[in-house]
Amino acid sequence: MSEIFIINEWLWSDLNGDNNKEKQEEAFYFLETLYKRCDRIAVAKGSKFQQKEKNFLKNANIDPDTTKKMIAKLYLGMIRFNSQKYEEVDIEGEEGFEIDLEGINPDDLYLVKTYYKIGAPIITTDNELMNILESKGIPCKLRDAFLQEYLKKGTESALNINSG
Repeated sequence: MSEIFIINEWLWSDLNGDNNKEKQEEAFYFLETLYKRCDRIAVAKGSKFQQKEKNFLKNANIDPDTTKKMIAKLYLGMIRFNSQKYEEVDIEGEEGFEIDLEGINPDDLYLVKTYYKIGAPIITTDNELMNILESKGIPCKLRDAFLQEYLKKGTESALNINSG
């Protein structure tokens, strides 16, 4: 059965190597596993996620780190331009129905609006956001717990970015 996930910007920090090589490899393995399965990510059009995606892809082309270039190339080919893996969600004009946004950081509103549009769980690294979402009955998971479970179901990564 196909699953869909709303991922916040941790993905780009991880893929960029900002959080360490292990998290970079996990993030790539997540994308690779997502590709191999019938799963996809939902991304709000014009969101911070897309802004960071664009910055990563642009910077990867000029970065001397060949790992980032390879990740960018594979991401574009496997995920970004594959409508079965990447669902762009238009969240503009979603004020027409009741959305409980109380306590949500303005930077995270796109995640909640995307949830109300498609009903997929939100995957985050923000404990405070997770507590607020859970109090509103919005399904969510912390990045580490989600990846531990999700990647356990996956297959061996074809890209070993720790070896170079």
